[in-house]
Parts: sequence; C-alpha cells; structure tokens
Amino acid sequence: MIDFASRDGIGLYGEHFAVDGPRALALVVHGYAEHCGRYRELAHVLVRAGFSTLTYDMRGHGRAEGQRGHVTDYSQYLDDLDAALNQLVRRGPARAPVVLVSHSNGGLIALRALADPSRAPRRIEAAVLSSPFFGLKARVPAAKKLIGRAAGRVAPTLSLPSELRIEDLTHDPDKLAARRVDTLCHEVASAGWFTAAEEAQAYVLAMAPRVKVPTLWLVAEGDLVADPVATKKVHHRLRAPSRWIGLPGMYHEVFNETERARVFGHLETFLAERFPVK
Repeated sequence: MIDFASRDGIGLYGEHFAVDGPRALALVVHGYAEHCGRYRELAHVLVRAGFSTLTYDMRGHGRAEGQRGHVTDYSQYLDDLDAALNQLVRRGPARAPVVLVSHSNGGLIALRALADPSRAPRRIEAAVLSSPFFGLKARVPAAKKLIGRAAGRVAPTLSLPSELRIEDLTHDPDKLAARRVDTLCHEVASAGWFTAAEEAQAYVLAMAPRVKVPTLWLVAEGDLVADPVATKKVHHRLRAPSRWIGLPGMYHEVFNETERARVFGHLETFLAERFPVK
C-alpha cells in the first residue's frame, strides 16, 4: 500500500506489485465510481507477464481524498496520473518503459494526457484502453444536458445520482455480487464532473492524431455504458499504430467478464509484441 499526494496536495492511494527484473512497468488507471482494488486480478496478469505494476485511486475515488465523483477539470486527473507515474518509476529500473492500462473513464484520462503535447507523460511507450469512455451509450435528454451544463458552471460541486446500473457492467454473477457490496465504490457524479468529462471527450476527439504511442483497444460490443460508436470515431482519427479488438456480447467491464481469459490473452499478446524480452 502506498499513500502519496497529487500536485495540489490531495491524498491518493496506490497498490504496488513488484517483479524482479521486470520487462517493463505498467500503470493501471481505473474507471469512474470505482477504485484500484477492483484491478488486483488484472495486476496479477501483468505481473505474470513480467510487468511491475502500480494501481491507484484517483481523487474522489476509493481510498483517495476529495469529493466523491467530482473534478472541475480533467487536468486534475492528469495531475493524479503524473503523481502515480512518479511513484511507479521510482520503484522500477532506471529508464524502464511504461505502458498505461486503462478502463472506461481511465481511458479518457489516458488519451487526454497522451493527446496533449504539454501533458503527455514521459516514458509511456504504449497504452491499453478497455471500453474507453468517449460518450454515453444511453441517450441523455437534451433538457437534462442543458441543466447539467448550467449546474456545472454555477454549482459545480452539486452531486447527482450517476444512474449507473451495476447489472450493465458484466455478465459474471460473482463480480456483480462483489460490486454490489463494495463500499469503496460510489454512485454519484458532480455537475462539474459532467461538464469536465464532456470537455475532455471533445478534446480527445479533436486531438487524437497527436497521440504518438501504439495503442490496444479492447472494446465491448455489447457495452451499455460507454458508446462503442463514439469510441470508433476517436480510434479512426489516430495516426499512431493501433489495434482494435471488438468483443462481441461483452458488457462494459471486459476485465471482469465471464470470458476475461480471452481478453487477458489479447492483452498479453500486445504486451509481448511491444515489450519483447531482451
């Protein structure tokens, strides 16, 4: 367990999984309303593949400080990402390359950083995006969007129910049962977060051609949370090498799906290609 701080002093939390003589380093960026503890199975997959791994709770999530489900700008999440990356590299071999492994809102954060030349983290040599959140699958009424945007300007800390259905996350009954009793997850989103997320999505769509590193896209084709169509629009704008893996029938959390062994296989293949053993 690691306690550390973001640039503005907000306390964050991480879990480090060390490997002797690692092939490379992996930083896991979790999704919205959850926490890094839900990624221990993924961390062990990465460790078996030879990657020293750090998972962490970003602000407003899990054991980290900050209002639940609130930021005023995604630059705050990027500060958290930088702080976690610093914790990871200081525990690894000098100049070891890093892969970002992200899910949902974590994917939005990862590409928001990688598409911005002023914020792209050094030493990142590849990124994995699981069901990245570039748009909601469910249609949001226009009136609700207007209210959310207005509240984001005048009352950004106002918390509203996220309306996330746990049943839409995975088909695995054991994973669903664990999620229902997980007190480190939350069910709210602030008006400020809503506005900031839309701004980050627009930025990534416009600036996707600036992403320089190879990417692996693990996209749930049955996703009821993040819109695969919006994801495809961003993917089409990439110029860097990328690999799109569509996962028919899977729900949003592909790393928690009943057929996740297949997903882990795609991940391991990509990592072996991008970070060969020397």
